[in-house]
Amino acid sequence: MKGKSFWFLILGFSLSEILTALLTDGFHRIAAESVILSSLVSLVLLLAIWYRYVDKPTSDFLDAINRAMRGDFRARFSCYDENDNFHRLSVSFNRLMTCVENQTEELKESRRLQIQLYENEKIYRSALELTCERIFEADLTHNRLIYGLEGYQRAFSFLNTEMFDDMIHSIADHAVYEEDQEKFFQTFDRRNLLETFRASQIPEITLEYRQRLPSGTLKWVSSSVIRSGNSGDGLKVIGYVKNIDERKKQELEILKQSRKDGLTGIYNKSFTQTLIEDFLAGTGKSGRHAAIMIDIDNFKRINDTLGHIQGDTALSQVAQKLSGLFRCSDIVGRIGGDEFFVFMKDYSSSDTLTEKLNAVKNLFGEIRLEDSSYRVSGSVGVSLYPEDGAEYRELYKKADHALYYSKAHGKNQYHIYVGNTAENQKDVSSKMQMIQNPAT
Repeated sequence: MKGKSFWFLILGFSLSEILTALLTDGFHRIAAESVILSSLVSLVLLLAIWYRYVDKPTSDFLDAINRAMRGDFRARFSCYDENDNFHRLSVSFNRLMTCVENQTEELKESRRLQIQLYENEKIYRSALELTCERIFEADLTHNRLIYGLEGYQRAFSFLNTEMFDDMIHSIADHAVYEEDQEKFFQTFDRRNLLETFRASQIPEITLEYRQRLPSGTLKWVSSSVIRSGNSGDGLKVIGYVKNIDERKKQELEILKQSRKDGLTGIYNKSFTQTLIEDFLAGTGKSGRHAAIMIDIDNFKRINDTLGHIQGDTALSQVAQKLSGLFRCSDIVGRIGGDEFFVFMKDYSSSDTLTEKLNAVKNLFGEIRLEDSSYRVSGSVGVSLYPEDGAEYRELYKKADHALYYSKAHGKNQYHIYVGNTAENQKDVSSKMQMIQNPAT
């Protein structure tokens, strides 16, 4: 036999022998020493069994519990007798402590990562402070600023709130250029930011806009909001503002130059077309407009007789006078060597258009070249929106036909496209009357 069963049998046998001896008539023959010795042996066996199967496992178990309570989650309790209740208890206890130890290690690692993240955010924030005008940290979920209010208050004395929504509203109303206010508010509205960050994996949202300074001048800045964390406490972001005024002005100047004709300074052909197409596709659909094509008469002769420098002078003067003649909202461009194109928006009446066309024809008489005896003239062709077409290419083609008719019939005149060559001789009033009264 093994284990406690064997020892309990030995103890039982010893006790039964003593009891038998006490109850038999021959007890008087047993020496007192034998009885005492047997009793001691039985007691020793009983204590050994108690220690082996009760006291020591209990002590070991209590010791393991005390170690665990002191924070030693590696404490374990071992009992190897498979038939013993203490063994089952040890298995359950050790399994529990293994789970606790694993959870503790995970918590320690999570805490370590949180500390590391916090330190990284401090480093990142310090780096931003060196390169940016202002930075902030905000909890979008709870609509509050965590960091950076003092920096914003130094820049904007009107700020007196720690609420993110209120800060965005105040900056939009008092420090953003009017044309950029709506775009600024839509981009940085707290609800829009929350929706964007939650619905996508976009890490950063950036907007370039014009900031109005206390002096009234405008400065280009770039504002960015970066997702920094999304815990159970809420979605947190870091925002920063950079001064991009010099770079932005250089970019705009490059863009402006790419849209302008290098010699005359007015729009080039491609951008003229783009502006007209965009206008007709948008707000210009419902208006009445005129497409005016202009060509300098005998321009080749100017270059051949007076030289190319004088030819360039003629082109520049025509462009300058056309720009001054039409409104800022109208589109004036150079579309070829000696050809110009004007898109006159929303003319109010046929008289207004006729007056403008006469002024265009007459402005050539004001061109002054090195040879004062040389007289410059120009021919003009016109098509009308929407009568002659709803798209740029249709209007361009028909204005070109009308221009060709003007040049073929003596130059230094304008004609409006009507639909066939004979009717091209009609003036604007006649065509307008025909459009308004088609039966006559």
